[in-house]
Amino acid sequence: MPNPADIHPDPNHPAQGLVPRYGQTPAPAHAPDPCPVARVQNRRDVFWQNVCREILMGLAAAAAESSGRTGTGPTDAQMSGSPVSELFDGRMAVLTVSGQRIPIADVYPVFAYSMLGNDEVRSRSDDIQCTVFRITTPGGENFTLPISQIISVHSLSQSLIEKMEQAQELLEGPGKEDDRVPFGFAAYTSLARSEQQSRQQQERDTQNNDQDTPS
Repeated sequence: MPNPADIHPDPNHPAQGLVPRYGQTPAPAHAPDPCPVARVQNRRDVFWQNVCREILMGLAAAAAESSGRTGTGPTDAQMSGSPVSELFDGRMAVLTVSGQRIPIADVYPVFAYSMLGNDEVRSRSDDIQCTVFRITTPGGENFTLPISQIISVHSLSQSLIEKMEQAQELLEGPGKEDDRVPFGFAAYTSLARSEQQSRQQQERDTQNNDQDTPS
């Protein structure tokens, strides 16, 4: 037969809550985390995205300084020229989740400002601030992508660039020093050049066909 003290426990008893009483289910001292792996992965993802944001914002600030902009926003980038520093010749790039390397000739955040208003508005703007960037390649392509799609920030060392420049010079041969374009531009526009040559060939073929067609 249960003790009356077990049925009606004394709430002032110092041991109350530590020892399970009659009719009560003991609760665990610490509830286990239902998804510890997911929680850790989320923290790692947030940390990496913050790293990417800081790197790209540093490059955006360097691009603004190199091009004489007064700010790092889209309006400032549209009203000024491209950066002239060798840092933006294509040696710096980002790698996307699809494995694509995007060389950086210019970069700026799409939304880089905090909104005025109440706490909710400011909190929402802070959540998306500097999370989407517009990247221009040396070949003139524009990419707008969120930092969640970036898996790496890639760069070429100066020694590797010099070796590639020497290989390019040997391939082109002597006497073309005046026709050479900056290394970064030449290294990352082969696709654009091939597409341009293909279009020119198609235009020549079309002209030849028009000339051969009897009137």
